[in-house]
Amino acid sequence: MQNLLPKSLPDLDKEHWKYSNVNAALKKLDVALSQPVWEMTGAFEFLHPDIENGVHLSIPKNKQFMRPIELKLTGGEGQHLDTKIVIDVAEGASLKIIERQTGCGAYWKNIKVDINLAANAQLEYYRLCEEDPFCVVTEFLTANLARDARFNAVVVNGCSGFGRNEFKVHLNGAGAYADLSGLALLRGKQHGDTTICVDHIAPHCKSSQFFKTILQESARGVFQGKIHVYKDAQKSDGYQLSNNLLLSPLAEMDVKPELEIYADDVKCSHGTTTGELDETPMFYLRSRGLNEQDARKLLIEAFVGEVLDKMTDETIRALFDERVQLWLK
Repeated sequence: MQNLLPKSLPDLDKEHWKYSNVNAALKKLDVALSQPVWEMTGAFEFLHPDIENGVHLSIPKNKQFMRPIELKLTGGEGQHLDTKIVIDVAEGASLKIIERQTGCGAYWKNIKVDINLAANAQLEYYRLCEEDPFCVVTEFLTANLARDARFNAVVVNGCSGFGRNEFKVHLNGAGAYADLSGLALLRGKQHGDTTICVDHIAPHCKSSQFFKTILQESARGVFQGKIHVYKDAQKSDGYQLSNNLLLSPLAEMDVKPELEIYADDVKCSHGTTTGELDETPMFYLRSRGLNEQDARKLLIEAFVGEVLDKMTDETIRALFDERVQLWLK
């Protein structure tokens, strides 16, 4: 059978997409290539005009930002937005970025994000997706970390009919650290796919993957996480955990954790859980006077709170928490 995956997607490997039929999702759309318009606050002086239909930020050496940079892209009915973000962070620089994705109607966003962190650079990257339930979103983030660089990313996905978030992180320099976390909130017939590969290329590097999914009605979630330790990457420390909560017997969760290790002095682990709300804490809360609805809400809030706790900035945490609370109502 002919592979109909669009050529504009960066990875068309059949095995790589076996849980997520992007062809079927795109066939439901009637879209035409449109001009993406990014809204940005906080960093116009570091903006390069060299990327057509995208954003290129170049952060100078040792620059420290007091406030986060905000990027926002809004989709509209019938649009195909093919766009790119490039972020180059020089040695010793530190910043926070909030990427917000919104829209209304049936559209397709195909977004490529390239992040390059020089030695001792630090980036906290927060993505909040509030898309239309009839849209398709494919976003691919690649991060390259030099010596002692730190990359923290938190993604909260609360919408889109079909969503694919892919991360490829390369720990190229000794002492590099990547911490990836995410929360997917799916209902109806929404499909949310998170696919990750972290390459431990240099020694003494550390990585963490911590992702949660809540599924209602007939929603489907996918988590594919991989830790790849190269031969020379001794003293690597890799951690991966996927926790998933099914709130309906019709919901489906596909989980594929992987460890591929070629070094012999490493500490790597992965784990996953998928199930309904635990009846033991439910019984405890009911015995303390809470009704079933309030007890369920409290347990679900505790479940999502572990991901939101990854946000070090209280203002950003409050923004994301507000959106999550709206979904939980």
